[in-house]
Amino acid sequence: MQLQPTRRSLLKSAGALTLGAWSAASLTGLQKAAANRLPVDEPAALTGLRAKAIRRKRRLIFNNDGGDIEHASTVDALMAQRNRPLLGSQVDSIFYGTGNTTMLTCLSQVAEVYSEFGGPWADNIAALKSAGDDTLAATVDFCREHRLEIFWTHRMNDVHCSSPDAEWLLCRWKREHPQYLMGTREDRDRSTGMNSPRYWWSALDYEQPEVLDYICRIQQDICNRYDIDGVECDYFRTPLLFRPNLDYQPVTTSQVEILTNFQRRLRKIHLQEGTRRGRPILTAARVPGTPEACRHVGIDIQRWLEEGLLDLLTVTGGYLPFTEPVDQIIQMAHQAKVPVYPSINTPLILRRPRQQLEALRGAASNMFHAGADGILLFNHFRPDFPATNAGQLMDIGSPETLVGKNKCFVIDSGRWEKGCYSQGISQSHVLPQAIPADGSPLVVQLPIGDDLAVASRSGSLASVVLQIQLSETTAAKSMEIRLNGQVLTAVENSSEPEWLGFHPRAKDLRLGSNEISVRIKEGLPGKKILADLQQVQLPVVYR
Repeated sequence: MQLQPTRRSLLKSAGALTLGAWSAASLTGLQKAAANRLPVDEPAALTGLRAKAIRRKRRLIFNNDGGDIEHASTVDALMAQRNRPLLGSQVDSIFYGTGNTTMLTCLSQVAEVYSEFGGPWADNIAALKSAGDDTLAATVDFCREHRLEIFWTHRMNDVHCSSPDAEWLLCRWKREHPQYLMGTREDRDRSTGMNSPRYWWSALDYEQPEVLDYICRIQQDICNRYDIDGVECDYFRTPLLFRPNLDYQPVTTSQVEILTNFQRRLRKIHLQEGTRRGRPILTAARVPGTPEACRHVGIDIQRWLEEGLLDLLTVTGGYLPFTEPVDQIIQMAHQAKVPVYPSINTPLILRRPRQQLEALRGAASNMFHAGADGILLFNHFRPDFPATNAGQLMDIGSPETLVGKNKCFVIDSGRWEKGCYSQGISQSHVLPQAIPADGSPLVVQLPIGDDLAVASRSGSLASVVLQIQLSETTAAKSMEIRLNGQVLTAVENSSEPEWLGFHPRAKDLRLGSNEISVRIKEGLPGKKILADLQQVQLPVVYR
């Protein structure tokens, strides 16, 4: 088990940096910008290495939540679960999680280790320990061997231990210090269920200084003892940090300041530990996808970027991968020279069983059009998801390899109401939405990341179909449906009668946002809602 960095591993990891098209001049500018933004002094040599590491190629980031330990009692078995199948794909980085916030699967000297209260991981963690290894050390060694970047992902407020069937996840520190938590089991039992923030009673209260001190000590221990390239502070697990959010209220200005000061402390730890070992430890954070959602839960993302508290930014929980707006936060980060990686929570693609890979490509295409520097894959290890082998992860990691590949563009459907993270998701655009019965239009936006008009002119576009599903199929006959102002005529669809099909002209489809307007031709007096617009999708086939 390699817990301390060696000269060989440091040189090897430094040599693995991929700079792509960045010139020496541009790196010099980035190096100066990085030095000016760092909150503590850093040796010039390390600032140069940091600048290069920031611009490292990360086509796909694979987020592994550490659950692979459940089925592996040896290092070989652990790597075979999720990591080894990635070799040869576009995955350039593994962000490895080690459990929840204060109880880990690796052998921390500060946090607790899963075992005291049983659970499905305890025996395998003990087996690795008896062999002189642990989950994080083994993953670091695997990434060094295969020249992959390795971040430790720290879930900043994981609340899985709130569930009554997951008591084994509740660490002794939380049991002995209930004053540091946002609630009690009784709050959970009195709540309206999982959609209530109060159900998640074991969330840490970030106004308690002891909570922040403990998390800082955990991060310092990991940075001191494991040869990681960086730390991802995952605030999306979960964005429930302060008490106002228990009542769906925005956090206060003073609470925002608490979290900013806390992020400064974490950044300082990463900088100091990187300086101590002679190689930078990068700082990343996963946050909600809009500045407004960030501010609601306590994250002043603009200030974090302006103060140089981040090297990388990963955004969203990936719950609405097709249409959640990320363009503004990407622009803000790029102004601070911070690359951005939106998330795709890939099990959601399972909702489209016949178009899983096409939908994954469509979501990635939209993110790259919004300016993403790469894609973070979250929960991408379901056995029923076909894209878990290297061959299926060979095109979604860059705009260039997505060109000419079949896709499915979608308006996300189904609101996410789970109380522990719903306030971190922008959902105003999500379907279903009601079609008024008075004749006024329902207007929705379908983002398309491919330039289909250009593809049509070049002869590479084979077909494109706009498919719309209504809650009442009989209402279709009285509908007028427009795409970017052009009236559409439905075609027969005997195989899927619940869907309306249209063949729009490629020249009427825009790169970016496309307006779809749905209205009843003649209003129905006394009725408010005609039907719900349930789903919209656009399968695209190339030659």
